[in-house]
Amino acid sequence: MYVISEKIFLFISLPIIISYLTSTLCFTRISMKHIEKKMREEGIHEPLWDKGLGIRVSMYGKVIRRQKPVKATVVNDEAILLHARPIDLILARVMHISFIGLMFVIAYGYFAYDLGNRAD
Repeated sequence: MYVISEKIFLFISLPIIISYLTSTLCFTRISMKHIEKKMREEGIHEPLWDKGLGIRVSMYGKVIRRQKPVKATVVNDEAILLHARPIDLILARVMHISFIGLMFVIAYGYFAYDLGNRAD
């Protein structure tokens, strides 16, 4: 495996990390806030099991990206799709693409720089 210098790796990985954090923040503050506000107006509340955890963020993103409800799910797919706007689809795609990029950066950093054994 060809290993790039750590400074170049840091230079490449920082924008990917920042893009993931920014896209997740935008998705939660713009899309989820709008969808959950509309759902509350209809009397549908967010899942009680996710108070403070934020697991539903990726689930909302998957539902919006998929654009069709699934039979067995822990979130209300129909209500999410009913209130999702076109910008929500874009934000969900950007969030998931940046997450995939982040996972590649983490995997490369782990294997190329032996980050698992640095604590020794």
